[in-house]
Amino acid sequence: RDCILAVSRGGRYTLANVVPACRSCNASKCNEEVTTWMRRKRFDERRFLLELHRTQTELAAQFPGSD
Repeated sequence: RDCILAVSRGGRYTLANVVPACRSCNASKCNEEVTTWMRRKRFDERRFLLELHRTQTELAAQFPGSD
């Protein structure tokens, strides 16, 4: 898992701020802002945002009131 906004930059461990991430991606992102990191890695930002929305919707349904 990784935080969209790093805890070191004021982010919190909430469903809205935590996303699944493999060990390699988590390590390469470090405390960088997620969109800056994605652009550096040449990831598809639109696809990421759609997947993030889908994942957060599923998690919110499983854990109501935990945002």
